[in-house]
Amino acid sequence: MVKGVPVVMFHGVGPNRAGFPWNHLFTPLHVFEEQMRALAEEGWKTISLETLYRHMAEGTEIPEKSVVLTFDDGYLDNWVYAYPIIKRYGHHAVIWMSTDFVNPNPVVHPNLDDVRAGRVAESELEDRGYLSWEEMKRMIGDGTIEIQSHAKTHTWYFNSPEIIDFHRPRGVDGYVMPIWLAWNLFPERKYESMSVDFEGDVPYGTPIYADGKSLAVRRYFEDRRLTERLVEFVSMKGGAAFFKEPRWRERLEEIVDSFGPREDRTETEAEYEARVREELSVSKETLERGLSVNVDFLCWPGGGRSEKTLEIAREVGYLATTTHFYDPVRKNTYGQNPSEINRIGSSSPWTWHGRVLKETDGRFFTLGLEEFLERRSARWKLRFKKAYYIVRSSIKGGWEPLG
Repeated sequence: MVKGVPVVMFHGVGPNRAGFPWNHLFTPLHVFEEQMRALAEEGWKTISLETLYRHMAEGTEIPEKSVVLTFDDGYLDNWVYAYPIIKRYGHHAVIWMSTDFVNPNPVVHPNLDDVRAGRVAESELEDRGYLSWEEMKRMIGDGTIEIQSHAKTHTWYFNSPEIIDFHRPRGVDGYVMPIWLAWNLFPERKYESMSVDFEGDVPYGTPIYADGKSLAVRRYFEDRRLTERLVEFVSMKGGAAFFKEPRWRERLEEIVDSFGPREDRTETEAEYEARVREELSVSKETLERGLSVNVDFLCWPGGGRSEKTLEIAREVGYLATTTHFYDPVRKNTYGQNPSEINRIGSSSPWTWHGRVLKETDGRFFTLGLEEFLERRSARWKLRFKKAYYIVRSSIKGGWEPLG
C-alpha cells in the first residue's frame, strides 16, 4: 500500500523579478530542471489530481513513488519555462488559475521549445505576466498540464474601519504599495500587474484599511467621501511632494479624526457567503467554458478558507480543495479525507528563519518528498543538506528576504 503522495506547491520558474512583491516564491530555472531530472532518474511518477482523488476515495492503485506537481497563480513563466521542462522529462503538473488574471489577449508567447528550435534567443523570452487562454489550451492539449481553479479574485479586501496606512510614493518611510490595492481599483488590468507599475495610478493619499484574504473575510466598504477628501488634500499640497513634509502623516490623520460620522459598512454574513459562492462558481464555470475541461479541484488563494467556505466549495461542485497549512498527519492516501489536499513546499525557495534560499539541488528536492513519506534515512540526509546550505549561504551569500 502506498504510504502517501506528496503534493508539491510551486509558483513561478525563471529569473528574479525585481520589484515584484512575491519574487521570493520563484524557483530558478536551472534548479527547477535539476528537480525534474531527479524525479525522472529516481523513478517518481507524476499523477493527476483525479488519479490522486480516486486513490484517496476508492483505494485505486497508483505507483508507490507517486507525486503531484502544482503551480499557484498561473504565471506566464509556467508556459515559458516550466511547461517545456516538465514535458521533456515526461511529467505531468497542475496549474491553479485565478480567472481574473487570465491574459485576455489572443497571444502565445515564445517559450523554451522555441529557443531549442532556434526561433528565438533565450534572452528574448518574455516571462512577466499571466497565462492566456491559448497558452493554457496548448498545455492541456498534449496532456502535460491540467488547469484547476484558484478562485476568481485572488486578492485582499479591507475588513475593518481601522486605517493602517496611506498610499504614497515608493520608498517614503520604507513604503511599498500593496499590489492588491491596484488590483481592486483596476480589476480588468490585473493580468498586467507583473509588467506595469500601478503606483502612480492609485491616487496618493488613498487610505489603506486593515485587510484580509478576500475569501476569508467580510468586506469593509469605506466612506468614499473621506477617501476623496484625503486625495484632494494631497493633490492640493503638491501630490508626491507633500510626502517630503515631516508631518505628512499627522496632517492626514487630522483630516480623518475631524471627518465626522462615516457612511461606511461591512458585508453581512449573508452577503459574504453569496460573494464567496459566486466567486467559486464563476471561476469553475469560466475555466470549464474557456478550456472545455472539467474543473473539479480548488486551491484556496493564500490559504484563506473556513468551515463555511469549505461547505460552499462542496455545494458548488468541487471534489476537493487544498488545506490551509502543511499538516504532517495528512499523507494524501487511502483512508484519509479525499476532499482535503495537503501540500508541501518545493524546496526552492526554501525558507529558514525569515530568509529565503533558492539555490538548492535536485536531491534536496526528492529528499523532501521522501521525508514526507517518513523515511527515516531521508530525514537525516535532509538535515545534513540543510546544514550545508545554511553554512554555505552564510559564507558566500544567497539569502533573500521573505517578501
